[in-house]
Amino acid sequence: MNTPLFSVVMPTYRRAASTAAAVRSVLAQADARWECLVVDDGSGDGTQAALSGFADPRLRFFWNGKNRGQHACRNQAIREARGEWIAFLDSDDLFLPERLSKLAAAISTRPSVGFWFTNAWVHRWDRLIGPLFDANRTIPEGKVPGWYAVGDRWLPYVTTMVCVRKSAFEKTGFFREDLRILEDTELYARMFTDGLEVGVLREPLAVRFIHEGQITRDHQRDFLESMEALNSSGAPAPVAAAHRVRVAREVAGYLWRSLKPAEARALLERELGPAVRATALWRATFIPTAVLALARDARAAWMRLRWGVFAPADARNALGVVERLLDGRAKS
Repeated sequence: MNTPLFSVVMPTYRRAASTAAAVRSVLAQADARWECLVVDDGSGDGTQAALSGFADPRLRFFWNGKNRGQHACRNQAIREARGEWIAFLDSDDLFLPERLSKLAAAISTRPSVGFWFTNAWVHRWDRLIGPLFDANRTIPEGKVPGWYAVGDRWLPYVTTMVCVRKSAFEKTGFFREDLRILEDTELYARMFTDGLEVGVLREPLAVRFIHEGQITRDHQRDFLESMEALNSSGAPAPVAAAHRVRVAREVAGYLWRSLKPAEARALLERELGPAVRATALWRATFIPTAVLALARDARAAWMRLRWGVFAPADARNALGVVERLLDGRAKS
């Protein structure tokens, strides 16, 4: 077998149906120079049966006897990978067909870059509700400080959108297995500190599914693990202090939007001290939860309309691809 250009790493746990759709999205890639390593983390839910019909020799399945966490599964797959590049895909997300071919083209034009990420469509309420980030926003590329990995200010990625040269893991190391949420952020902070160069493709080339698992995630642990990543980034003390406040505001914003204003307020007060009273977000935490829920429902209704009736052509075309992949899942 020829050495693949890409090793697609896909951990999964109790997502039999969506994992099958994710595998189909890899099989649909226009660039065929890939292998896909699916690591089942002791699911026991029929995942193995759901994937039993896939016979492509580029697919490699690993069936772990007990649950170890997605970070451990990713490390396992990376160590087994034969490709030059590690492309991540969460088992509840999808690649669009041109993803690997467009990454390959970018890699060939900028050989010094070792960390690529792309934009993605966000899927919620049975439709695509826009790209993950504004394609026109300023995004730093090339060599960046390690702390640029932490928070949303500089590099708006999630791991499904990331592709990393395998040699970077050999140089910097692997995902920390004592972290549960932001093991990717912590690793990338170390990689950037080691000089790994960053590149971005602004076109949505993947689909990020938003569901209750993300909405109800442990944002307080998010903050603590963000600080672990910041500690690994080599940030000077003044930079680290300012960035800690910035991340606290980001996490408090997530808590507030998750209808947890009291938790958001407590985090802001702890991290910002007396200066918190000058922030609009702190004042917003006193809005009654019922009012926040109404506002969130109104926004959801508008987003359904905006990205349903008024969706642009590229979103409609991408949704057609997604629906075909999901229909295939339903038949599997």
